[in-house]
Amino acid sequence: MASHTAEELLTNVQGLTLERAQQIADQIDECRRLLATSVGMDAVQQHLADEGISIIQAILITTRLLEDHPNRLRAAREIVECSPARARSAA
Repeated sequence: MASHTAEELLTNVQGLTLERAQQIADQIDECRRLLATSVGMDAVQQHLADEGISIIQAILITTRLLEDHPNRLRAAREIVECSPARARSAA
């Protein structure tokens, strides 16, 4: 059975399978747990990069972590693209 987060992804992100939506939902939940331990967003981005998560998927995950941010897509892009974890991988 799909989690609430996976159901939301299936509703709002075109082209996802149930299995892929659940995998991304699990990653979102894992990142939420990381943030709950008072690590910053840079640590979350490092975790995503270490897990081999693509920039596009990291942006999707980060938008869900920002929840009520008024410009969450723009903010998520900036967080991911400017992350020290991504800067190192682009070099």
